[in-house]
Amino acid sequence: MHDASGLLAVLALTTIGCGDDGAGKLPDAGVSCIAPTGAGVTHNTTISADERWRAADGPHLVSFGINVAAGATLTIEPCAEVRLQKTYSIVVQGDLVAEGTATTPISFVADNPAEPWGFLQVFAPGTLRLAYATVSGGGGEPINAYAMIEARGDQLLPVQPILKLDHVAVTNSADFGVSVRTGAGFTADSGDVTISGSALAPMRIVPRLATNVPTGTYTGNAEDAIVVETEAYGDVAVEDVVFHDRGVRYRIGGGQTLGELVVGPAHHTLTLEAGVELAFTPGGRLRVADDGATTGVLAIAGTAASPVVLTSAASVPTAGDWVGVTLGKLADPGFKIDHAELRYAGGPSFANGFHCEPNPPTVGQLSLDEDAALTIYHQPAGAVITNSVIADTAGDGVNLAYTGTSVDQLATNSFTNVASCRQTLPRPAAGGCPATVPCP
Repeated sequence: MHDASGLLAVLALTTIGCGDDGAGKLPDAGVSCIAPTGAGVTHNTTISADERWRAADGPHLVSFGINVAAGATLTIEPCAEVRLQKTYSIVVQGDLVAEGTATTPISFVADNPAEPWGFLQVFAPGTLRLAYATVSGGGGEPINAYAMIEARGDQLLPVQPILKLDHVAVTNSADFGVSVRTGAGFTADSGDVTISGSALAPMRIVPRLATNVPTGTYTGNAEDAIVVETEAYGDVAVEDVVFHDRGVRYRIGGGQTLGELVVGPAHHTLTLEAGVELAFTPGGRLRVADDGATTGVLAIAGTAASPVVLTSAASVPTAGDWVGVTLGKLADPGFKIDHAELRYAGGPSFANGFHCEPNPPTVGQLSLDEDAALTIYHQPAGAVITNSVIADTAGDGVNLAYTGTSVDQLATNSFTNVASCRQTLPRPAAGGCPATVPCP
């Protein structure tokens, strides 16, 4: 059920066509839309040629599913109101332009607030451009979309920026608020987005689409998180990706996918900016992959005041909820983990035989498991992790899981509630493991 008081508050601010003050204008200061006086227009057929929905002709009632065909542009005028009936949607393969202003906003609302409509959905190379608009009361058709606003692109191409949201309020979705999938992304001029009242979470993305997640406010939903579903072709392997701090955490994995965030093996960089929090679902991990010739790159760039946090998504987290961070080759100079917090990791990795086992049943035995908050599979030139915290870990803190010389990762970091060694001993390049294996 929708929150009627929340919906009425949104309509009071932005809905066009009601509340006439007797002079043909809304009473809200700063809004200059003329209230329509006619019965409105009903739309229920495919739009195959350019079409304009005039504010003065409204309200515009969508009484059946509408397709904006490739090559056609649907323009919705500033001040227009679009009302959609139960489960019906607008699917865009051409272009939909609904760009209002601060004083002439546009609204998409449920014709009956008790009956959610479907979605606004765009397929590349089509575009959906919304500005100074309210989109409310949809998300009621979850079979063909994950959200009230959804964009889909070509998963084999670099990100296609086909969705513009500029000063857009997305409220009271019966699903996610916004979803970008496969290769679809936000335009660079998107921003000032507000998503609230979603029955699930404000936004659903795949990892490679994080860079252009717009600025905004993403609180007041059933779960205040940007959900990162690791679908096929969603890895950081086509272009560099940056996760920005958008005021809520990123939950890695969910209802459709596992919580494994993969970087590489193509030579692209995942950057986690200061203040970002990644929360992994059970069994999840952040894996930097290499194929022997190329490798992904991880750049965690926190600060003392705003560390990057990698943690469990559980409501009551415990040690071992997620696997941890596993690193492939470290040759790229951009590779760093600085001012980070790794918490509640060390879950089962199902790997063994890489480091020397402390207190083994037999002298010289290799590891019985490789469970750790951070596992390094290639000998680094120096410290990989600096100024960071590793805490509440079910296994080791840092696992040096390679053959070679031990390269210290302890000096600038702190370790709390680590179940086993803070740092393991790698397998020596020559000879077997020593009789006494240190476990600092």
